Amino acid sequence: MRKFVPFVAVALFAAAPVQAQSSCTVADAAGSTVSCTVGTTLSMTVPSIMQLTLGGTTVSLDAPANIAAFSAAGVDTTVTTGPTFSVRSNRSYRVQISADAGTFSHTAQSGAATYAKPIADLAWKVDAGSYLAITDTPADIGSGSAVNSSANKTVSYRTLYDITKDQPGAYSLGVTFTLVAP
Repeated sequence: MRKFVPFVAVALFAAAPVQAQSSCTVADAAGSTVSCTVGTTLSMTVPSIMQLTLGGTTVSLDAPANIAAFSAAGVDTTVTTGPTFSVRSNRSYRVQISADAGTFSHTAQSGAATYAKPIADLAWKVDAGSYLAITDTPADIGSGSAVNSSANKTVSYRTLYDITKDQPGAYSLGVTFTLVAP
């Protein structure tokens, strides 16, 4: 009679948890080591990081002090120091200025007529530059390349007053400074 002897072969495999690995090691049944290397690729996106800082957001334009300030033609020009600005940016940039409307808004004093003072009566310059008329279309007032902190630039305003047109009262005009990446 023959005896039947069961034979069971068992193979053991270690399963590693699924995770990102830079290399892996596998032991085969014969005890030798087989090695494999896993390469990875890293990627990132750096956004534009930009900051415009204004040293003040309200400016009171200087007005003529008295009747003697006006010329024989009835006009006077005053100069007012406006805000400073600086930029921090990881890319090239431009700073722009524009008026929010085509005229100043005017709240007339009692008995005075209202007047839509044109923005053409206001000019701006940066530091020692030349005065340019402000418009309601953005105009470049500064630019640069990536910088941790640009030097402060000073904006000055020159206002033209006409004794025959500028009525007494409070005038205001919104002015927008814009930081753009070309």
